Amino acid sequence: MKNITLVLILFFISNCGFKVIDMSEQNNFSIANIETSGESKINYIIKNNLLKSTKKDVNKINIKLETKKIRKIKEKNIKNEITKYEILITVNAMVTENKNNKRHNLVVTTSGDYSVGEQNSTTRNNEKQIIKLLSNSLSDKILNKINLTLNDN
Repeated sequence: MKNITLVLILFFISNCGFKVIDMSEQNNFSIANIETSGESKINYIIKNNLLKSTKKDVNKINIKLETKKIRKIKEKNIKNEITKYEILITVNAMVTENKNNKRHNLVVTTSGDYSVGEQNSTTRNNEKQIIKLLSNSLSDKILNKINLTLNDN
């Protein structure tokens, strides 16, 4: 009985479909062109992060980014004053491979909130910081999705 259970356990553990990702194959593309539309600050951060993390003269791709930023009121206090805002950033990235003209549409969304300060300048600084953090997060997510779609083929 012990042998049968041992064989079954080994069978299920060894055939789980896990595959080790070869890190040398990550970012095996280079960006030939990036077109942006929408929020210029967010696009600037994402574009720079994407260009920094790609290799040169490998599979060339073109990217078209469309960004949308939505700011909503998240919380109000008892005096009906706004205490927190929520920012939702959506990026629609159209990736085109140059070698075979395949197109991939990637949609990445992230959100965050920030508190309202005593002064308007504090609130604006809080908003700038959260936008920078969310933009860096979005560029990482876009890179991961590009790697997954290009390495799937």
